[in-house]
Amino acid sequence: MLSIYSKKCRPQQAMEAIVAATAECPEKTLKKWQKIITADPDYIHIVVSGEVEIRRKSDELSMFIMRNSGFLGVSAVYSNASHMYGLARTATVIRSIKKTDFERLIGEHNLWAEFSKILAWYISVLSKRDDVLVARSAYSVVREFLLEINELIVQHKRDVNVYDYIQEYTNLARSTIIKILSDLKKGQYIVVEKGKLISINSLPERY
Repeated sequence: MLSIYSKKCRPQQAMEAIVAATAECPEKTLKKWQKIITADPDYIHIVVSGEVEIRRKSDELSMFIMRNSGFLGVSAVYSNASHMYGLARTATVIRSIKKTDFERLIGEHNLWAEFSKILAWYISVLSKRDDVLVARSAYSVVREFLLEINELIVQHKRDVNVYDYIQEYTNLARSTIIKILSDLKKGQYIVVEKGKLISINSLPERY
């Protein structure tokens, strides 16, 4: 849900401009499953390439997947608060830049407008998550994620276990997810085989 949404509305040109402006900063390559800690208020982390999962620190809930490029640690730098961290899902190249150096580079390249666009994008992504998950029925949440899983399979050729995926990105109990998907299968709204979504025939608005 957020991974697809964030990709469609990401300010790609602004992201590329800031990545280019920091090209001279030291890089390091993270192995799969290494963490990007965002608690240090003196550093901003730029993801140059790779795939990073953003997780909430309080309960390890997956928020969304950041692909190719992005930023981590901005909230720690400007509000002294860190609620999320990054988890490399592939070999990932990052630049950890001191706040003072980052601000100097942004100023020298006149990129504050681009940086603002990126911050607005993050706010939009998290607002979308609230729109989908807050005060919504369990079925409406599952429905949203089924549509995303279908797009991941069709458009991105991803191999997704539907039960694991929904549980990883929501606080729904596995039994609730199983019950809803079982009912949808019985009604022939979806086809699921061995945990994989094969097809969606149609999904009712209400359960």
